[in-house]
Amino acid sequence: MNSVEEQCRGTGESWVQEISWTQVEETEKSHIKDTDVAVTKLESQRNENPDMKDASARTTACSASHEQREDMGSQKSAKETKEDKIVEDEREPEECSRDEALGNKSALHKWGAGAGEEDHLESLIRPFPKNLQDKFACARPSSSKPVDLNTHITSELSKLAATYKSKNDTWRSVGYERAIAAIRNYSKEITSREEALAIPGIGGRLADKIAEILESGRLRKVAEVCEGEEAETLRLFLGVWGAGPSTAQAWYLQDFRTLDDLRTKATLTRHQQIGLKHYDDINSRIPRSEVAEIEEHVREATLSLVRGAEVLVCGSYRRGKPTCGDVDVLITHPDGQSHELIFRPLLVRLRESGFLTDDLVTQEDNGNQKKYLGVCRLPGEGRKHRRLDVIVVPYQERATALMYFTGSAHFNRSMRLLATKKGMSLSEHSLRAGIVRQGGEKLSDGYMLDTPTEESIFAHLGLEYRPPEERDH
Repeated sequence: MNSVEEQCRGTGESWVQEISWTQVEETEKSHIKDTDVAVTKLESQRNENPDMKDASARTTACSASHEQREDMGSQKSAKETKEDKIVEDEREPEECSRDEALGNKSALHKWGAGAGEEDHLESLIRPFPKNLQDKFACARPSSSKPVDLNTHITSELSKLAATYKSKNDTWRSVGYERAIAAIRNYSKEITSREEALAIPGIGGRLADKIAEILESGRLRKVAEVCEGEEAETLRLFLGVWGAGPSTAQAWYLQDFRTLDDLRTKATLTRHQQIGLKHYDDINSRIPRSEVAEIEEHVREATLSLVRGAEVLVCGSYRRGKPTCGDVDVLITHPDGQSHELIFRPLLVRLRESGFLTDDLVTQEDNGNQKKYLGVCRLPGEGRKHRRLDVIVVPYQERATALMYFTGSAHFNRSMRLLATKKGMSLSEHSLRAGIVRQGGEKLSDGYMLDTPTEESIFAHLGLEYRPPEERDH
């Protein structure tokens, strides 16, 4: 599922993102938990060492500026995103903004008086130990993920995690997913209950389940939880676009058991009606060759409206996967203005040609980006209906949007968290530095860094560039 659809599926017209816990690696969580402590220790060492005082000047300037800010009263706060809370639940770092740093003579002296603004950019980035940075998923190619030597165990536990998630039992599903991540990152084949119990994150009851799998090859709990009528029905209902775990559970409690029950008895939203109408097509994978056809169809329609526009397919297609769940098309224009002429005329043209068959969500108020979610079908007999997302962005946001909509979701979360730890902020719109945070509140948005390419984003974060096929975490 791509990033745009994650924000809409199962929520009707709202743009609330459902958290995908299956993407989270327990090892990354454990390494990151002590990050703030390590950074604070590093700052302390720099302050105590005369040879390192220049490096600590930025922290001093920020602290002084923060004290001045507290005297000015409270400011409006911004909530942290839930997906970053999955990985890190510690206090966010405090940073001074660009204006505060550049407007404070004392701070300017400590930052390097007389230097150009370019010289201040590195100083705005919070010091971060490289050994901790290397633990982030975004710092490693996805091909470097450890081989799961215990698939016979993780496959059984994954069935439980998925079923509990379909039942909206977040506590149990998250617990199993964390255990699965720990087992997948264990470097040896597990041979006993005692060995399983020694793995961080594995408790006694879970060790008992692992012992049962080692002895019999399967887990009785899987048959009890995953193979009954309720589990099978919930899996069926979750295939309806616009239905999340809560809706699927509600339908089951109303004694609905089949898709025909939903069509004839349930009160459905417009999205769910469309999802039911194209249920089989939407739930079938799309070959790369068909994705390329859809891309070319949208490109031709776009160029007929505005010459010189860029049309790029993102998502799992750009990451090199053999099949896709849907198609994410990103559109922009190098002149920085003509993209504003594309969105609505393009949708009209694609509807008139019969390519767009159903509209799900159209959003035009999220900054300068415009997003459309719908259903399309290529011309020709026997072609299937496919989920299509069209995102039109200004050229200034091209690189950050391209990275965001390429994914994967876990890779994106890791990039955003690393940016936060460095006193920055990364989104599909921009990469910003000089962010001011206090606890869970963002007090200042800082300022935008120049990111003409994806490579420049990696460079600002101090990372080696990873091509799309190495981001499939």
